[in-house]
Amino acid sequence: MYFDQELVSQLSKGAQVLGGGGGGREARGLKTAGEAMASGQVRLAELGEISPSDLVVTVSGVGAPSQSQAMYTARHYLRAMELLEQRLDRPIAGFIPSEMGGSAAFGPFLAAAVKGVPVINAACDGRAHPLGTMGALGLDRDPGYQALQAACGGRQEDGSYIELVTCASVRSASRASRLAAELAGGLAAVVRNPVTAGYLEKNAAVGCYTMAVELGKALLAEKTALGKAEAAARTLGGEVVCQGEVTGCQLFTKGGLDHGSCTVSAGGEDYQMYFYNEYMALQRGEERLATFPDLIATLDGETGETVLTADMAEGRRVILLRAPYSRLILGAGLRQRQDYALIEDLLGIPMIPFLGDLLEK
Repeated sequence: MYFDQELVSQLSKGAQVLGGGGGGREARGLKTAGEAMASGQVRLAELGEISPSDLVVTVSGVGAPSQSQAMYTARHYLRAMELLEQRLDRPIAGFIPSEMGGSAAFGPFLAAAVKGVPVINAACDGRAHPLGTMGALGLDRDPGYQALQAACGGRQEDGSYIELVTCASVRSASRASRLAAELAGGLAAVVRNPVTAGYLEKNAAVGCYTMAVELGKALLAEKTALGKAEAAARTLGGEVVCQGEVTGCQLFTKGGLDHGSCTVSAGGEDYQMYFYNEYMALQRGEERLATFPDLIATLDGETGETVLTADMAEGRRVILLRAPYSRLILGAGLRQRQDYALIEDLLGIPMIPFLGDLLEK
């Protein structure tokens, strides 16, 4: 299947909701898609169309979308790809994104168009996530595995341009790529973690492009903001939690990621949301309503367009929805207990007690 403008629009709308407050900006994703389609055709292939021994590479953006100087372009993606290819001993047969999101879903498009290699109907994770290790397909379970990553970002005119190739443990390589994004002004294009298609079959979020497109179709079929929110909840097996006003918001940036909390007031009750790029938890008083990787999403109360955590601001009207992680397509990278412990420490909230059997023992 080849992407045309209609399919791109459907993917964009669905992927934005699956971003769960993160996953990059719509405008950046559509710009990448436009540049890719101007450069060649972008084909979506099923995993079974390539050999289990073929090599697949992850292509994504990394960083904090709230930073005003944050940017990466097609040139950054292609340079990162060039840097990675210099280290490989065989050709790349397919590309996947790290996650679904307004920008992230389109991360592999330019490389696919230029190289004539398909985007595979899979991702490291079928929703957006904050940590590089969460998009590492579980490779960090092997402490001896050496991850190969190439990052590129920034502007030469202000001295923020950076190229970085890292061969290290998954966690060290992910931190290095995050640092490159921070030094580049907030965002960097990253190409990483070549694995076989056979490994993907067992560890990736296979079929997540199909899910995002179907979600996008449901959203585009509705005219009102509430109709869009209800369609998204229905498609994802979730629910609309409330319609309300943002009455408080705190956002900080550290280590190339946004984190903080915001409050939505509706019907005399306050809903507290904690985020680390993506929404991590939803509380109503003492009651925990959702915990990442449950999907928590905010839509604009007037337009029904997805609102990122970076764009939440006091006085804004939003619709809040949630969907259980059991209804999403998740990758193996979301099963590592230590990642959630890190987020618990940063945000000061419990997460692990709410995740049941998701985490590896």
